[in-house]
Amino acid sequence: MKKWTILTIVLLSAVLLIMQYIIEKKKVAAPGGGQQAVTTEPMGVALPAGATYFQNSSVDVYVPPVTTGAGYGTIALPTVQTSYKGACEGASLGGMLSTHDRYWGFFARNASFSEDETQKMYAFLADYTACQAAARTDVSLCDALPGLVENAPFKVDPKGTANYRCREKSISLFFEAYLAGALAGDGYCRLQMSYWPKEDLAGVSVPEYCAAAQKGPEQASAYIRGVYPQIPAADIAREYPVRKTDCGGDAQCLEKFLLYQAMKSGKPSSCPSGYGQICQALAERSAMPCEKTLQEMSKFYCATVARVKKASGGLIGLSKEEAKAELAKLKAQQDEAAAAKKQEQKLMEEVNKQVRETLKKK
Repeated sequence: MKKWTILTIVLLSAVLLIMQYIIEKKKVAAPGGGQQAVTTEPMGVALPAGATYFQNSSVDVYVPPVTTGAGYGTIALPTVQTSYKGACEGASLGGMLSTHDRYWGFFARNASFSEDETQKMYAFLADYTACQAAARTDVSLCDALPGLVENAPFKVDPKGTANYRCREKSISLFFEAYLAGALAGDGYCRLQMSYWPKEDLAGVSVPEYCAAAQKGPEQASAYIRGVYPQIPAADIAREYPVRKTDCGGDAQCLEKFLLYQAMKSGKPSSCPSGYGQICQALAERSAMPCEKTLQEMSKFYCATVARVKKASGGLIGLSKEEAKAELAKLKAQQDEAAAAKKQEQKLMEEVNKQVRETLKKK
């Protein structure tokens, strides 16, 4: 009897353990479908204030942001290769970039290029880099150039920075080439749209617009007229000129028209002024045409360095303190040289005197 009692207790204990296991398993079961519940921590970083999040977004609605370029300071173009040695010593591409913010630049030292000369150097550099970007059909090379500048000693127009000028020229050319059928891939269209006002983007289907633009300026113009019927037709025509008369004398419109015609005809030589090398680089997919811009930049650099050195007594790229110390050093060297010369003259006079006395004795 005692044996059966013990066996019953063991069986009851086993049943209790099985029931406890089943209850615990139900506690962690996911509601519906029997999937195990998983607790996850929030992932990623919160979006900044004002950022827009498109649920179920895709590449079809993507318009790349306008970049601001590299931080102000040292300029490096490591992927650009050139064998040009420069119009004078130190005027190769690397040599000119190494003197940025010493000889030229928004924060250059006292004895340096003037404001206008600095702006011209940036323009040359922007055009040269835009030409390199055209040869590669890749505007991202422009982002190696400095963009927004803070606390400059004189006012700097954001649209006048090297980065902005480089991107503006490259993207303008790429879009007209896209309209003309010389470039494929709507990425060039989306790049152009990155400069549109947000309110204009709101009413446009990116893939539909780019598909229309791929067929030419007339189709792009027709699409915009359909989306924004309130905009005067003449204004839209100036954005997508098919004939020279569409421009009505507007310089920017004429530039677009000439770029489109050059890309459509395959004659880069008919591109507007300032686009000669960049158009040729795109047409040939070669960076060789860019060398002409680099040579012009180097000649200007050499002439300006010579001017500054002459005006400052050779003290180019020095701060006031450095210039003062250098002048003191030069004066000390001059005084030392003068003293040595005086001593030499005195010695010569003594030798000559002794020679004369010796000759008299004979």
